[in-house]
Amino acid sequence: MVNIRVAAQTDLPFLREHDSHVAAEELTSVVKRGRVLLAEHNGEAVGWLRWGLFWDEIPFMNMLTVLSSHRSQGTGRALVTYWEKQMNRAGHSQVLTSTLADESAQNFYRTMGYTDAGVLLLPGESSEIFLRRDLETAPDLPDPHITRE
Repeated sequence: MVNIRVAAQTDLPFLREHDSHVAAEELTSVVKRGRVLLAEHNGEAVGWLRWGLFWDEIPFMNMLTVLSSHRSQGTGRALVTYWEKQMNRAGHSQVLTSTLADESAQNFYRTMGYTDAGVLLLPGESSEIFLRRDLETAPDLPDPHITRE
């Protein structure tokens, strides 16, 4: 079983060690705002989901990572499911995320019900695929991987 919770300041050393995609100051800020979820297995941090707001109103999943030793065990699905439920409860009707076209994450998101919403083309980089999901169509079923909300 995995436990999902909002990350605390005490989780910053783990997050700083493993999340090199954001500056330390910004990571501290998003943790303070409650915009990082942490997944734990037997009390050990094994993954996280970091999010923000696109256009200051649509929840956007910026980062979803599960440590390689804990992948394919439902942790990523549990993090996304927990986040979607929280966003729905907060009154949001849709969520967004993105992934590079040459990454396999797009397949994971599509199995989670996300659909293509557009592509960003930047010089010298792979295409960034934007994906969206309507939350009102998401089933409100308990996730067997989550022990607590």
